[in-house]
Amino acid sequence: MQTTNPRIHGRLLMATGIAHVILAILPGVFGDQFLDFSRSWFFNISSGAADFSFFDGTLNYVEFAAFWFFYAGPIMFLYGQAIDRIEKSEGYVSLTIAKTFIAVSLVGAYMVPLSGMTFVLLPQGIYMYVRSAKRQNM
Repeated sequence: MQTTNPRIHGRLLMATGIAHVILAILPGVFGDQFLDFSRSWFFNISSGAADFSFFDGTLNYVEFAAFWFFYAGPIMFLYGQAIDRIEKSEGYVSLTIAKTFIAVSLVGAYMVPLSGMTFVLLPQGIYMYVRSAKRQNM
C-alpha cells in the first residue's frame, strides 16, 4: 500500500519567507527604515563593507538589521522551493536536510531566543525530521 506524502515542508518555508518580507515592511518592525530606503529607490542603501569599523566606517545597525531581516525572506522562499522540489521528486526530505535545518535553527534560536527561529523554524525542522524519519522507515 502506497501512502501519500503531501508536499508540506517546502511550502511552509515559502510561506515563512513571504511572512518575513511582509513583517519587515510593517510599521513598528522595520517600516521606517524601508520608508527611508524607498527615498533612494532602494539603491545603495548601505556602503556595504565600507561601513565596517575595520575600514574606519560606521555601521548603521538598524538599517543593517532591516535589510537582512527583509532579505532572509527571499532566501527562505528559495530554500522552500528547493525543498518542495525534493518532496515532489523523492516523496520526502532526507534526514540530512532535516538535521541541518534543525542545527541552523538551533544556532539562531540560541542566539536570539525570542524570535521566529525558536517559534517557527525550529518547529518546522522538527516536524520535517519526524515526517522524514517516519517516511524513510516505511
